[in-house]
Amino acid sequence: MISMANTLEPCTNPTLIEAQVPLLAGQNVSAVATISSTQTVLLQFVDPLGPVAPGNGRFVLVNSADAPALQATLTQEGVKNPQTFTISAAPGAQSWSGVPAGNYLVQITAVGGTAVLTSQQINLADQSVTLSYATGEELNNTVELVNRVIRDVF
Repeated sequence: MISMANTLEPCTNPTLIEAQVPLLAGQNVSAVATISSTQTVLLQFVDPLGPVAPGNGRFVLVNSADAPALQATLTQEGVKNPQTFTISAAPGAQSWSGVPAGNYLVQITAVGGTAVLTSQQINLADQSVTLSYATGEELNNTVELVNRVIRDVF
């Protein structure tokens, strides 16, 4: 159960989301509380934590925002011939790609759109997985990325 925090009387507020998160042996799962069309929901994603090749990182775009399909454009920074990679994720879904380890500018747009909803610089460490959760709402321009890095994924 998920409810609004209450530091004076913990666990006394009404339940916002009641859901079960099934866990299988050896599986890693992210559970994200979000709002979809004014309804609170719990989205569940299996984290892609298979081995990452040396010299690479894995970028995972998780679309937990109240937004249409989103596209992440990753542009290498600090290299002589920068490469660009794109990854798209439907609403409530995730998508990932392996890319060379290093520093990137990540820009998020709606698929088919040109307006940048949010951008930030990230470092994709060697043999790591960066889970980038798109949160917020497109209609009120509050989309942002919340990142979680899992290192040493051999």
